[in-house]
Amino acid sequence: MATLSSPGIGSGLDVKSIVTQLVALERLPVTKLQTKGTALQTKLSAYGQIKSSLATLDDAATALTDSTTWKARTFTSNNTTAITGSATSTALASSFAVQVTALAQVQSLKSNSVVAGAAIGAAGRLDIQAGQWTGVSFDGSNNDGGSNATFSVSIAATDTLTEVASKINTAAAGVSAVVVTSGGLDRLLIRGNTTGDANGFKIDAFDGSSTQITDGTTGVGAYAYSVGGFPATMYGMTRTQTAQNSALTIDGIAISSASNTVSDAVPGITLNLQATTSTAAQVTVGVDKEFIKTKLESFRTAYNDIRTKLAGFMLYDPASKTGGPLLGDNTSLGIEKMLRDMVSATGPAASTISRLSDMGLQTQRDGTLLSNTTKLDSALQDVANVQAFLATSTGTSSTDGVARRLRDFARGLNNIDGNVTGRNTALQAAISRNSKEIDTMTARVTRTEARLYAQYGRLDSSLSSINGIGSFMSSQIAQWNKSG
Repeated sequence: MATLSSPGIGSGLDVKSIVTQLVALERLPVTKLQTKGTALQTKLSAYGQIKSSLATLDDAATALTDSTTWKARTFTSNNTTAITGSATSTALASSFAVQVTALAQVQSLKSNSVVAGAAIGAAGRLDIQAGQWTGVSFDGSNNDGGSNATFSVSIAATDTLTEVASKINTAAAGVSAVVVTSGGLDRLLIRGNTTGDANGFKIDAFDGSSTQITDGTTGVGAYAYSVGGFPATMYGMTRTQTAQNSALTIDGIAISSASNTVSDAVPGITLNLQATTSTAAQVTVGVDKEFIKTKLESFRTAYNDIRTKLAGFMLYDPASKTGGPLLGDNTSLGIEKMLRDMVSATGPAASTISRLSDMGLQTQRDGTLLSNTTKLDSALQDVANVQAFLATSTGTSSTDGVARRLRDFARGLNNIDGNVTGRNTALQAAISRNSKEIDTMTARVTRTEARLYAQYGRLDSSLSSINGIGSFMSSQIAQWNKSG
């Protein structure tokens, strides 16, 4: 049967207190290692933030070395009711007059009215083909020298106009059909899906025996839009709108387009035609200085972020007598010095701008950059000069543009063999070693605790036995004294 024991009860010795204090002494090196581990983790976190900030600075500086940043364009029109548009980086800064005499449009047809929900009454077929109308002449040829495809729609005698419209839409013939009901009468409307002269369409009607219907008045023939006879005449549905190109002039040069979005007339410029004009509208394409400013602001913000982080990590607070996690850290000190030197250095010979402060990015006492809008606007009067100062590539860091230097510096620190990456790797290795030491020492303390309890348990047992013998002897002596 197992016995219950509590160290110290037999002897009066406080075994638990003694062992706890001895183990606490043994545990002191573990506590120091845990404190060291916390400090290493804090440093690793700080370097993780530095690495992230450097990546952001890399991205922001890269944007200032990208030629598309400096080729960003604005598009303005003095008649946005008629003309809007956009310009890409390939567009030249320019100004020109645009007059719109016609908008591109689709072909539209309408049928005669029939009683709402009435059946067609005769089976047949509608053949739809895209092409170009010239008067009553239709050309269904395509650019490959062949003919445009013909889409056939089978019509049942019991079909209503709604069912005919559904079948036309399902045929995917490049047209859309809808039924409009008014006053108890249905009317079929058919529109082309694409604007432009060449995107008109004709509809040939055939009866149940595949004989073409040319009277255009009854049954399936009422929904044709074709030409026949001599002289040629139209029959079937009525055309409410002709498919046509847009027509405009750019500085007096005539332009025709199948669409109201004209993107092939002036390289890099898209014109969106909204309405015809009685007089020419003025379109101006210029350098997008506001876009450039946003990139410069992103660069300033990214630079300030890394400088602020470094300053905070290396700060010493005399009041609390505590320092940041990277106080005295040589790698951080080196990064901070290089950044300070780079933003104060002179620019490349390709630009007349000497320093960042000359173009409106001024260094403050804390090392961060402040934007001077007046100076920046003045510098951007010559965008090419600002670009040269920031983005010039010579193949030599000391003569490259300032943004290019900072980009390469930030990128180099974060590369696989860069100082920041190396510092991260070293800290991670140190944390791993420290963790293993903690595990080893913790296991040793656990073994020591068990050994001490065993030793003091034996001592407790011995003292208990001695105390028992002492009590017995005292009792005997007392009995002897009574007998005497």
